[in-house]
Amino acid sequence: MKYNLDLASLSIHQYKEILKKQNLLPSRRILLQHLDENFQLLENMNISTISQLGKSLSSPQKISLFAATSGIPEGYLVILRREIHSLVQKPVPLSSFPGIASSVLEKLHDEGIDNSKDYFESNRVEKDELSGLSDLVRINGVGPVAAKAFYEAGFKSVSDVAHAEAANLLGRVSDVNEARHYYKANLGIKDMQFCIDFARLLLDLCS
Repeated sequence: MKYNLDLASLSIHQYKEILKKQNLLPSRRILLQHLDENFQLLENMNISTISQLGKSLSSPQKISLFAATSGIPEGYLVILRREIHSLVQKPVPLSSFPGIASSVLEKLHDEGIDNSKDYFESNRVEKDELSGLSDLVRINGVGPVAAKAFYEAGFKSVSDVAHAEAANLLGRVSDVNEARHYYKANLGIKDMQFCIDFARLLLDLCS
């Protein structure tokens, strides 16, 4: 199983639905303006996958050319490119996960394993806490401390999150965080539903 989404298998239709459900940063909410019209223009340019779109927007020069030929505002495309990049999760240093003993980290370092991607791809037969945490941070928006809260709430893998119900996920994770103070963010139902939807995408597109 791949660590990140296969962007060549993620259609622009699927991505449009992701954007509609995502709790975007204020600076990126421009993407919701004329969303259907702009994505129709992408289709008119024969863009069918996010991989294709990313390649078409891979430099300022390409963005300017694409804007001129597609009719989509250049500023919109710049923000869209940034948001697409967030689909690919950067590996998390194992030392960022709360409560992992330094002796464990040192042993793994000696094996050449220093981050979540290394650990995930080591394909350990016995699934331990680090396996679960390294899996959970593949979900867009779930960092190392949030992953710890998910794990302690009983959601120990991407699969667990994918099969969760948003209100139940929020309640259990919030209870853990209230007791342990892992993160300060004020998460809501919409955030949890996004995590669930992204986890389902990972199951569908990373096998």
